[in-house]
Amino acid sequence: METKEVIAKVRWALEEAAKGNVDGLDQIHDPGIVIHLYPFPDIKGLQAEKQSRLAAWKGFSDIRTDWEETVSEGDTLVARYTVRVKHTGVNPQFPVPPTGKEVVLRGCFIAHRKNGKDVEIFEYDDWLGFLQQLGVVPPIGP
Repeated sequence: METKEVIAKVRWALEEAAKGNVDGLDQIHDPGIVIHLYPFPDIKGLQAEKQSRLAAWKGFSDIRTDWEETVSEGDTLVARYTVRVKHTGVNPQFPVPPTGKEVVLRGCFIAHRKNGKDVEIFEYDDWLGFLQQLGVVPPIGP
């Protein structure tokens, strides 16, 4: 598959998952995928990932992803993105009452692929900044 096609397929599947349509993940992730999503525990397996994504986005609406940069070379895919959401519900990963605030999560991931599917992902997101925007963690500095 061409690099542009791989990138388009991954973006499509992840955007669909943010809408609650997690079945598209079958097309891009190996059933035994391992996702390192710091500071949270590793997600092991495609079914666990689907459950995690559904739970995570439960607390948010109006989810929009801007893909700033995506690079694919060989069996590695790297993406840098900004996700904009509205905090309208409770996310089980950090149960904070809905604030109604529009917040931004910036991050990137490195995906290692085998036979056209992701087998391991290292994801790095600005969770501290995200929690500060929600008012859960106070700002750092003066």
